[in-house]
Amino acid sequence: MTVLHTLSRLAGSPAALADTLAYLTPGSALMLYQDAVAMAAQPRFAEVLAPYSLFLLGPDLQARGLTAVLPATTVDYPGFVALTLQYDNVQAW
Repeated sequence: MTVLHTLSRLAGSPAALADTLAYLTPGSALMLYQDAVAMAAQPRFAEVLAPYSLFLLGPDLQARGLTAVLPATTVDYPGFVALTLQYDNVQAW
């Protein structure tokens, strides 16, 4: 089963994020939106996020004046909805 995990809050550290990501299975995708998009602008999260297909909500990046430095696919609101339809399950954290 494929799962899209969504994170809306900024993790305080890579270790705190790793605790959450421990529940993800191989092949999971991760969608960062709201304040969580700030993690994509910080290289310190690169190693922890590298194993996952990473998606970012573009309007949230723009609203915060951020640029992603991690490899990720930026989507708009319709793209976010399309992602939820591509996966068997959506898990919000």
